[in-house]
Amino acid sequence: MKNNFRNKYLVISIRTLVGAMFIFSGIGGLMAGSDMSGVPADMIPFMQSLWDMGIFHMIKITEIVAGLMLITGTLPALAALFLVPICVGIIVVNSCIAPDSLLFGIVISLFVAYLGYAYYFTRDPRFLSSRNLAQLGI
Repeated sequence: MKNNFRNKYLVISIRTLVGAMFIFSGIGGLMAGSDMSGVPADMIPFMQSLWDMGIFHMIKITEIVAGLMLITGTLPALAALFLVPICVGIIVVNSCIAPDSLLFGIVISLFVAYLGYAYYFTRDPRFLSSRNLAQLGI
C-alpha cells in the first residue's frame, strides 16, 4: 500500500485549520490595536516599532486575506505563498527575541509547507515545470 500524503481530507483539514488560525490572528491583532498585553516583555519594543511604521497592519491584513483564501479554497496555493514570508518572519523573530514561543512558529510553518507540497502539482501551468507540461501535452 502506497502512502499518499496528499489525502484530500487531510489537505482540507490542515487548510481549514491554518486558515482559521491566520484569520483569528489577523483580526485579533487589528482589534487589539497598540495594546501589547499578552505579548512577552522582550517583544514589546519590536511589536511597537512594527505598529508605528504601519507594517503590522500590512501583515495582519495579509493574514486575513490568505486565511479567507484558505478557508474558501480560492487559490490555496497562492494563499500558501502569501503566508511563507510571514512564517519565516515568525521563526526569525521568535528565535532572536522570544525563543520560548518558537515551537508555535515551527508548527505553523510545517503546516504551511505541507500545503505548499500538497498544492505543488496543481493543474495550473504556472505551478508546473516545463518537463511536467510536456508530459501533460500542454
